[in-house]
Amino acid sequence: MEELLQGLLDRVEGSFAAAIGTLDGLLVEGVRRKRVDLEAAIAEHAALLRQARTAYAGSLGTPRVQELLVAGHPVVGYARMVRALTGPKPREDLFLLLLLGQEANLGQARLQTARTAETLAEVVGWLT
Repeated sequence: MEELLQGLLDRVEGSFAAAIGTLDGLLVEGVRRKRVDLEAAIAEHAALLRQARTAYAGSLGTPRVQELLVAGHPVVGYARMVRALTGPKPREDLFLLLLLGQEANLGQARLQTARTAETLAEVVGWLT
């Protein structure tokens, strides 16, 4: 998993940290180019994803949130759910988090994170 995350960082210019987390707010794995508290970042983004899921279920009738972008200054956080097929029911409790600078290309971040999430879903499905 560390190799997948490092590859994501290498492919997205302007990114400085990548991590896998659970919706419970636990850090599974992470890599970074500069000092950042990945445990706190995962916990905060997990809370935001859970809140977005609740809000969308209540007002729009869809509990599935696939992506979340938080544009802060100077950090941008991009989270993408990992949907792994394990057994009869898909596993939907993992997400990828990519932390970027404001100069980063968000389109490239979305594309590369989606590809990494796909590969991760295959790995997670195989491991469980």
